[in-house]
Amino acid sequence: MTKQIVLLLCLIYSSTAYLQKEDHIWISNFSIIDSCENSSFPDLCGSSILDFNTLPPTVYNEYKMTLDFKETNSSICNENGELILYCNGQSIHGPNYHWIDGAERVNNSPNWTNLSFENEFGERKPTGHRYVQGTGIFPIPASEPTEYIVIYTNYEGVDEFELWSTKVVKQEDDYKAIVVDSVFNNRYAKAGSLTACKHANGRDWWFMQFSRDTVYHYLIDPEGVKLDHFQELPFEIKNSNTQAKFNQEGNKFAMHGRNSLMMEEGKFLMLSDYDRCAGLLMEPKLYELPIFNVIQNGVEFSPSGELLYLSSRKSITQINLNDPDFFENKIEVAQLEQDSCHIFPTSDLNLQFGQMQLGPDNKIYVSILMSCEVMHRIDFPEVVGEGCQVSQGAIKLPTYIKGTLPNVHTYRLGPLDGSACDTLSMDNHPVARFWYEPDTIDQSTIQFYDVSYFRPESWSWTFGDGQSSSERHPSHVYFEDGVYEVCLTVANENSENISCQTLHIGTVSTADPSFDPKVNIFPNPVEDYTRVVIKGYIPSDANLHLYDVNG
Repeated sequence: MTKQIVLLLCLIYSSTAYLQKEDHIWISNFSIIDSCENSSFPDLCGSSILDFNTLPPTVYNEYKMTLDFKETNSSICNENGELILYCNGQSIHGPNYHWIDGAERVNNSPNWTNLSFENEFGERKPTGHRYVQGTGIFPIPASEPTEYIVIYTNYEGVDEFELWSTKVVKQEDDYKAIVVDSVFNNRYAKAGSLTACKHANGRDWWFMQFSRDTVYHYLIDPEGVKLDHFQELPFEIKNSNTQAKFNQEGNKFAMHGRNSLMMEEGKFLMLSDYDRCAGLLMEPKLYELPIFNVIQNGVEFSPSGELLYLSSRKSITQINLNDPDFFENKIEVAQLEQDSCHIFPTSDLNLQFGQMQLGPDNKIYVSILMSCEVMHRIDFPEVVGEGCQVSQGAIKLPTYIKGTLPNVHTYRLGPLDGSACDTLSMDNHPVARFWYEPDTIDQSTIQFYDVSYFRPESWSWTFGDGQSSSERHPSHVYFEDGVYEVCLTVANENSENISCQTLHIGTVSTADPSFDPKVNIFPNPVEDYTRVVIKGYIPSDANLHLYDVNG
C-alpha cells in the first residue's frame, strides 16, 4: 500500500528574546508509555511542545517529559522562556522533567489513586484531573528566594470541592515544595475556572474562584495568597467544565460553559467589566445559549478585546462586543469539517472544538475535545466574520494528546497608569516585539505582526530598503533579493523601545556572518505527514529530496 506524504512547509524566524515569557512553553501529553527508547509507538511517548520562544511557535517532542495532562494543565517559565514548573493537578514537575522534591503527589487524597495508572515499569503515575482551569501557578511577588504558589481543585464528595495549594521555593538551580496541600477554602460548589488578572499596581495578582452565586477574590502579594473579599452574583453558575478568561487589558471578563445537565437549559455566556484596582466584576450579565455541550466549552478574547470567540463542539462563534446588539448578531465562523481521528476512527468526538487560548503570537489556539494529534487555530482573530480564518487541524503534533491547553494568565499586563492603585512607580514602559511571514505565493511580500506589550501607543517601522510605516501590522514588498534589517520602535508617554531582525530574502551571499538558516524536519523518518521548517531565510525556491527506507 502506498503512503501519501503531505509536506507542511513553514518559513519562520526566531524573534529576539525579551522578558515576560512566562507562558512560552505549552505542554500536551497523555500516554501510559513512559520510555521512548526503541518504542514501537512513537506517537504515544513523550510530550508535544509548542515553544513560543520562536514566532510562529516551534513544535517538537520532548521525550524526557512524561507527566500526563487531561484538562487540568498549568506551566510557568522564567523570564528567558525556559520551563521551570508544570502541574496536572496531581504532581508538580520541574525543569529536569521530573517531579520536584516533596511534590510527587499533591492533591493527595483517596481520589488520587483513581486518577492514576501503571506504566510499563510498574510505576504508579497520575493521569491528571479533568477540570478546565483546575490549577494555576503564580510567582509570589518580591519573594527572596523566589517562591511560587501552585493552586488546584480537590474533589472527594458530591458537589463539594476544596481549594488546595502547594508552596514551591527555588533553591539555586532546583525547586522544592515546602508547604504541601494547604487548604484555604474547604467547601465550595464549582470546580475549575481558576483564573487570574494582574493587579492595577502591576505587581500583585487578583485570583478568582467561583461557587455558584459567589465569587471569592484572592490577592497574591509579597505576603502570599489570602482571601481579600467575596462578591455575590445576581445569578447562579451551577456546573463545572467552564472556561473563564480576562482580555489582555484586564478590564473585561468572560466565562462560557454549561449551566445544567438538562438539554433544554443548554449553555451560558457570562460577560462583565472588571475593576483591576478593587478586584471586582462590574455589572456581570448572564446569557443563555441554546446549545448543549456536557464535556468542554471554550472562550477567548481577540488581542484587542473587541471580539469574543466561543467554541461549542462542532462550531465556533464570534461576538463583536462593539455591536450594541452583539448577542443577537453573533456570527458562526466555523463548522467542524471532520469528527474522528485516524487513531480512533470510530469516535465522533476527537477533533471537535474544545478549550481556547490566545498565544504570544496573537493567534487563538483551539484544543480538540478528546484525543488525537492535532490542534486547531484562529489565524486572524481581529478580523470580523469568516475572514478570521479558523484553520482546522492547523497544528500537527508529534504525540497523542487529550484535549488540553495550559491555563494562562495576563502576564504581559502592566500597572493601570494614573489609577488609585498605581502606587509602586511601575509605569508601563513598552517592549517592542514582532514576527513575520512571507506571502504563500510571492515570497517578496512580507506580512509583519506586532506583538509588543506594556501599552504601546505608537508604532514606527523601517524595512531596511529606505521605506517605513506607522501601521501596527504592515505588509511590505521587497523588489530585490538581499539582506534587510527591519526595526520596530514602539512608544508611549513613558519611553520607547526598539527591536530589530535581519531578513534574508532570495539568493544571498553565504559569506554574510549573520546568515545562518536552520532547517528542521519533524517527524523524520516520516510515515504520513512531516513538517519542514526553515528559520532565518526566505528562499525564492527550494528543492526537497525525499528518500524511502531503502535510501
